[in-house]
Amino acid sequence: MIQKILAWILRRYYVNVNRKANPEAHTQRTHPVNIPSRDDTRKIPARHYSACDEGKPLIVYFHGGGWVIGDLETHDALCAKLNQVTGCAVLAIDYRLAPEHRFPAAFEDALDATIWAAEQLDVLTDASTQLIVAGDSAGGNLAAAVSLNLPEIARASLAGQVLIYPVTEYYLSGYQSYIDKGKGYALSKTLMHYFWNTYLGEKFSDLATAESKAKTALPGTYEDLSTMPKTFLSTAENDPLRDEGIAFKDALIRASVATRYQHFADSEHGFATAPGADPEAVRQIELINEWIATL
Repeated sequence: MIQKILAWILRRYYVNVNRKANPEAHTQRTHPVNIPSRDDTRKIPARHYSACDEGKPLIVYFHGGGWVIGDLETHDALCAKLNQVTGCAVLAIDYRLAPEHRFPAAFEDALDATIWAAEQLDVLTDASTQLIVAGDSAGGNLAAAVSLNLPEIARASLAGQVLIYPVTEYYLSGYQSYIDKGKGYALSKTLMHYFWNTYLGEKFSDLATAESKAKTALPGTYEDLSTMPKTFLSTAENDPLRDEGIAFKDALIRASVATRYQHFADSEHGFATAPGADPEAVRQIELINEWIATL
Protein backbone atom coordinates (compact mmCIF):
# COMPACT_ATOMS: atom_id res chain seq x y z
CA MET A 1 0.00 0.00 0.00
CA ILE A 2 2.82 2.43 0.89
CA GLN A 3 4.51 1.74 -2.46
CA LYS A 4 1.28 2.47 -4.33
CA ILE A 5 0.68 5.74 -2.45
CA LEU A 6 4.26 6.87 -3.05
CA ALA A 7 3.97 5.91 -6.72
CA TRP A 8 0.81 8.03 -7.06
CA ILE A 9 2.51 11.05 -5.44
CA LEU A 10 5.61 10.69 -7.64
CA ARG A 11 3.51 10.33 -10.79
CA ARG A 12 1.63 13.57 -10.11
CA TYR A 13 4.89 15.37 -9.32
CA TYR A 14 6.58 14.09 -12.48
CA VAL A 15 3.73 15.26 -14.71
CA ASN A 16 3.75 18.73 -13.13
CA VAL A 17 7.53 19.08 -13.43
CA ASN A 18 7.45 18.26 -17.13
CA ARG A 19 4.54 20.61 -17.79
CA LYS A 20 6.48 23.47 -16.21
CA ALA A 21 9.60 22.61 -18.20
CA ASN A 22 7.64 22.51 -21.48
CA PRO A 23 4.99 25.24 -21.34
CA GLU A 24 4.39 25.47 -25.09
CA ALA A 25 1.69 23.39 -26.72
CA HIS A 26 2.86 20.76 -29.19
CA THR A 27 1.04 20.63 -32.49
CA GLN A 28 2.52 17.54 -34.12
CA ARG A 29 -0.03 15.27 -35.72
CA THR A 30 -0.61 12.36 -33.34
CA HIS A 31 -2.90 9.36 -33.30
CA PRO A 32 -3.75 6.98 -30.45
CA VAL A 33 -2.75 3.37 -31.14
CA ASN A 34 -3.76 0.22 -29.28
CA ILE A 35 -1.20 -2.55 -29.71
CA PRO A 36 -2.15 -6.21 -29.12
CA SER A 37 -0.48 -7.81 -26.12
CA ARG A 38 1.07 -11.28 -26.19
CA ASP A 39 -1.99 -12.96 -24.67
CA ASP A 40 -4.39 -10.73 -26.65
CA THR A 41 -6.49 -10.07 -23.53
CA ARG A 42 -5.63 -6.35 -23.41
CA LYS A 43 -4.11 -3.58 -25.50
CA ILE A 44 -0.87 -1.64 -24.99
CA PRO A 45 -1.63 2.08 -25.41
CA ALA A 46 0.69 4.10 -27.63
CA ARG A 47 0.89 7.48 -29.35
CA HIS A 48 1.93 7.76 -32.99
CA TYR A 49 3.63 10.99 -34.09
CA SER A 50 2.91 10.33 -37.73
CA ALA A 51 4.45 13.22 -39.70
CA CYS A 52 7.61 11.82 -41.31
CA ASP A 53 9.97 11.99 -44.24
CA GLU A 54 10.05 9.26 -46.85
CA GLY A 55 12.36 6.40 -45.96
CA LYS A 56 13.13 7.60 -42.44
CA PRO A 57 13.07 4.84 -39.78
CA LEU A 58 10.38 4.59 -37.14
CA ILE A 59 11.48 5.47 -33.58
CA VAL A 60 9.82 3.23 -30.98
CA TYR A 61 10.17 5.24 -27.76
CA PHE A 62 10.00 4.00 -24.14
CA HIS A 63 9.65 6.72 -21.52
CA GLY A 64 11.76 6.95 -18.38
CA GLY A 65 10.57 7.10 -14.78
CA GLY A 66 12.02 4.10 -12.98
CA TRP A 67 9.36 1.72 -14.36
CA VAL A 68 7.06 3.37 -11.76
CA ILE A 69 6.27 6.87 -13.06
CA GLY A 70 6.09 8.53 -16.47
CA ASP A 71 3.61 8.20 -19.32
CA LEU A 72 2.77 9.55 -22.76
CA GLU A 73 2.22 13.05 -21.34
CA THR A 74 5.47 13.37 -19.38
CA HIS A 75 7.44 12.58 -22.54
CA ASP A 76 5.22 14.29 -25.11
CA ALA A 77 7.56 17.28 -25.52
CA LEU A 78 10.59 15.04 -26.03
CA CYS A 79 8.82 12.78 -28.54
CA ALA A 80 7.32 15.74 -30.39
CA LYS A 81 10.71 17.42 -30.70
CA LEU A 82 12.32 14.14 -31.76
CA ASN A 83 9.68 13.79 -34.47
CA GLN A 84 10.10 17.40 -35.60
CA VAL A 85 13.91 17.44 -35.75
CA THR A 86 14.60 13.97 -37.17
CA GLY A 87 11.73 13.63 -39.62
CA CYS A 88 11.14 10.14 -38.22
CA ALA A 89 7.72 8.95 -37.15
CA VAL A 90 7.70 8.22 -33.41
CA LEU A 91 5.68 5.54 -31.65
CA ALA A 92 5.62 6.26 -27.89
CA ILE A 93 4.71 3.23 -25.77
CA ASP A 94 2.64 3.47 -22.57
CA TYR A 95 3.87 0.25 -20.97
CA ARG A 96 2.57 -1.11 -17.66
CA LEU A 97 4.05 0.37 -14.48
CA ALA A 98 5.02 -1.01 -11.05
CA PRO A 99 3.94 -1.58 -8.33
CA GLU A 100 0.62 -2.47 -9.99
CA HIS A 101 2.51 -4.46 -12.64
CA ARG A 102 5.97 -5.60 -11.62
CA PHE A 103 8.79 -7.06 -13.70
CA PRO A 104 8.60 -8.45 -16.34
CA ALA A 105 5.42 -6.55 -17.32
CA ALA A 106 7.17 -3.43 -18.65
CA PHE A 107 9.71 -5.51 -20.57
CA GLU A 108 7.00 -7.73 -22.07
CA ASP A 109 5.00 -4.69 -23.23
CA ALA A 110 8.13 -3.10 -24.72
CA LEU A 111 9.05 -6.30 -26.56
CA ASP A 112 5.52 -6.95 -27.81
CA ALA A 113 5.13 -3.36 -29.00
CA THR A 114 8.41 -3.48 -30.92
CA ILE A 115 7.55 -6.77 -32.61
CA TRP A 116 4.17 -5.33 -33.63
CA ALA A 117 5.78 -2.11 -34.88
CA ALA A 118 8.20 -4.10 -37.03
CA GLU A 119 5.22 -5.78 -38.66
CA GLN A 120 3.43 -2.44 -39.24
CA LEU A 121 6.23 -0.31 -40.69
CA ASP A 122 4.35 0.20 -43.93
CA VAL A 123 1.49 1.78 -41.94
CA LEU A 124 3.55 3.70 -39.36
CA THR A 125 6.15 5.22 -41.73
CA ASP A 126 6.50 6.57 -45.22
CA ALA A 127 8.13 3.71 -47.10
CA SER A 128 10.63 2.69 -44.41
CA THR A 129 11.72 -0.85 -43.57
CA GLN A 130 13.70 0.12 -40.46
CA LEU A 131 13.06 1.01 -36.86
CA ILE A 132 15.06 2.37 -33.95
CA VAL A 133 14.34 1.51 -30.31
CA ALA A 134 14.91 4.42 -27.96
CA GLY A 135 14.37 5.51 -24.38
CA ASP A 136 15.65 7.50 -21.45
CA SER A 137 16.63 6.09 -18.05
CA ALA A 138 14.32 3.12 -17.37
CA GLY A 139 13.14 3.52 -20.96
CA GLY A 140 16.74 3.17 -22.10
CA ASN A 141 16.89 0.00 -20.04
CA LEU A 142 13.84 -1.33 -21.87
CA ALA A 143 15.22 -0.35 -25.27
CA ALA A 144 18.49 -2.20 -24.60
CA ALA A 145 16.62 -5.23 -23.25
CA VAL A 146 14.44 -5.30 -26.36
CA SER A 147 17.51 -5.12 -28.60
CA LEU A 148 19.00 -8.10 -26.81
CA ASN A 149 15.85 -10.21 -26.95
CA LEU A 150 14.12 -9.29 -30.20
CA PRO A 151 13.27 -12.37 -32.30
CA GLU A 152 15.08 -12.69 -35.62
CA ILE A 153 12.09 -11.88 -37.82
CA ALA A 154 11.73 -8.48 -36.12
CA ARG A 155 15.48 -7.98 -35.66
CA ALA A 156 15.85 -7.67 -39.42
CA SER A 157 14.16 -4.25 -39.14
CA LEU A 158 16.25 -3.03 -36.20
CA ALA A 159 18.61 -0.33 -37.48
CA GLY A 160 19.75 1.20 -34.19
CA GLN A 161 19.11 2.04 -30.56
CA VAL A 162 19.15 5.34 -28.66
CA LEU A 163 19.99 4.97 -24.97
CA ILE A 164 19.70 8.20 -22.99
CA TYR A 165 21.35 7.89 -19.54
CA PRO A 166 20.15 4.27 -19.40
CA VAL A 167 19.73 2.01 -16.38
CA THR A 168 21.85 -1.05 -17.15
CA GLU A 169 22.64 -2.79 -13.84
CA TYR A 170 21.16 -3.37 -10.40
CA TYR A 171 22.05 -0.64 -7.91
CA LEU A 172 24.36 -2.93 -5.90
CA SER A 173 26.87 -2.93 -8.75
CA GLY A 174 29.00 -0.49 -6.75
CA TYR A 175 29.64 2.31 -9.24
CA GLN A 176 31.31 5.43 -7.86
CA SER A 177 28.68 7.75 -9.34
CA TYR A 178 26.12 6.35 -6.90
CA ILE A 179 28.36 7.77 -4.15
CA ASP A 180 29.49 11.00 -5.82
CA LYS A 181 26.14 11.96 -7.36
CA GLY A 182 23.70 10.14 -5.09
CA LYS A 183 22.36 13.22 -3.32
CA GLY A 184 21.29 16.71 -4.27
CA TYR A 185 20.07 16.02 -7.81
CA ALA A 186 16.80 15.12 -9.53
CA LEU A 187 17.56 11.40 -9.26
CA SER A 188 18.98 10.32 -5.90
CA LYS A 189 20.47 7.04 -4.76
CA THR A 190 17.51 6.55 -2.42
CA LEU A 191 14.96 7.14 -5.18
CA MET A 192 16.77 4.76 -7.54
CA HIS A 193 16.71 2.08 -4.84
CA TYR A 194 12.95 2.61 -4.48
CA PHE A 195 12.45 2.28 -8.23
CA TRP A 196 14.44 -0.96 -8.44
CA ASN A 197 12.77 -2.56 -5.44
CA THR A 198 9.30 -1.54 -6.62
CA TYR A 199 9.91 -2.81 -10.15
CA LEU A 200 11.42 -6.15 -9.16
CA GLY A 201 9.11 -6.59 -6.18
CA GLU A 202 11.86 -7.33 -3.68
CA LYS A 203 15.22 -6.14 -2.47
CA PHE A 204 18.08 -8.46 -3.44
CA SER A 205 21.27 -8.67 -1.42
CA ASP A 206 23.65 -8.83 -4.38
CA LEU A 207 23.88 -8.40 -8.12
CA ALA A 208 24.20 -12.13 -8.80
CA THR A 209 20.86 -12.86 -7.12
CA ALA A 210 19.16 -10.04 -9.00
CA GLU A 211 20.61 -11.32 -12.26
CA SER A 212 19.35 -14.85 -11.64
CA LYS A 213 15.84 -13.54 -10.96
CA ALA A 214 15.61 -10.75 -13.55
CA LYS A 215 18.16 -11.18 -16.33
CA THR A 216 16.25 -9.16 -18.92
CA ALA A 217 16.12 -6.19 -16.51
CA LEU A 218 19.93 -6.02 -16.47
CA PRO A 219 21.34 -5.50 -19.98
CA GLY A 220 24.68 -4.54 -18.48
CA THR A 221 25.19 -8.09 -17.22
CA TYR A 222 24.92 -9.75 -20.65
CA GLU A 223 28.22 -11.29 -21.68
CA ASP A 224 27.56 -11.05 -25.41
CA LEU A 225 26.44 -7.68 -26.78
CA SER A 226 27.58 -8.34 -30.34
CA THR A 227 24.01 -8.74 -31.62
CA MET A 228 23.08 -5.20 -30.60
CA PRO A 229 22.49 -2.63 -33.35
CA LYS A 230 24.34 0.63 -33.96
CA THR A 231 24.00 2.73 -30.83
CA PHE A 232 23.70 6.33 -29.69
CA LEU A 233 24.35 6.45 -25.94
CA SER A 234 24.48 9.49 -23.69
CA THR A 235 25.28 10.12 -20.04
CA ALA A 236 24.93 13.12 -17.73
CA GLU A 237 27.65 14.11 -15.28
CA ASN A 238 25.39 14.73 -12.29
CA ASP A 239 23.64 11.39 -12.35
CA PRO A 240 23.96 8.27 -10.17
CA LEU A 241 23.61 6.25 -13.40
CA ARG A 242 26.58 7.96 -15.06
CA ASP A 243 29.17 5.23 -14.50
CA GLU A 244 26.98 2.27 -15.48
CA GLY A 245 26.15 4.10 -18.71
CA ILE A 246 29.85 4.60 -19.39
CA ALA A 247 30.54 0.96 -18.58
CA PHE A 248 27.82 -0.16 -21.00
CA LYS A 249 29.26 2.09 -23.70
CA ASP A 250 32.69 0.51 -23.15
CA ALA A 251 31.17 -2.98 -23.33
CA LEU A 252 29.45 -2.15 -26.63
CA ILE A 253 32.72 -0.93 -28.11
CA ARG A 254 34.52 -4.09 -26.95
CA ALA A 255 31.76 -6.08 -28.67
CA SER A 256 32.49 -4.17 -31.90
CA VAL A 257 29.08 -2.46 -31.88
CA ALA A 258 29.30 0.88 -33.71
CA THR A 259 28.64 3.35 -30.90
CA ARG A 260 28.24 7.13 -30.83
CA TYR A 261 28.77 8.38 -27.28
CA GLN A 262 27.91 11.81 -25.88
CA HIS A 263 28.56 12.97 -22.32
CA PHE A 264 26.77 16.08 -21.02
CA ALA A 265 29.21 17.52 -18.50
CA ASP A 266 26.90 20.20 -17.07
CA SER A 267 23.64 18.24 -16.97
CA GLU A 268 21.83 16.00 -14.52
CA HIS A 269 19.53 13.04 -14.87
CA GLY A 270 16.22 13.97 -16.49
CA PHE A 271 17.40 16.90 -18.59
CA ALA A 272 16.33 15.22 -21.85
CA THR A 273 12.61 15.63 -21.12
CA ALA A 274 12.85 19.44 -21.04
CA PRO A 275 13.39 20.51 -24.67
CA GLY A 276 11.19 23.52 -23.91
CA ALA A 277 13.59 24.82 -21.27
CA ASP A 278 17.00 23.15 -21.55
CA PRO A 279 19.23 23.90 -24.57
CA GLU A 280 21.18 20.71 -23.93
CA ALA A 281 17.99 18.68 -24.37
CA VAL A 282 17.54 20.23 -27.82
CA ARG A 283 21.23 19.76 -28.61
CA GLN A 284 20.95 16.06 -27.78
CA ILE A 285 18.05 15.61 -30.19
CA GLU A 286 20.06 17.37 -32.89
CA LEU A 287 22.97 14.99 -32.23
CA ILE A 288 20.59 12.03 -32.46
CA ASN A 289 19.40 13.39 -35.79
CA GLU A 290 22.99 13.56 -37.05
CA TRP A 291 23.55 9.98 -35.90
CA ILE A 292 20.38 8.73 -37.62
CA ALA A 293 21.71 10.15 -40.90
CA THR A 294 24.64 7.70 -40.65
CA LEU A 295 22.50 4.55 -40.34
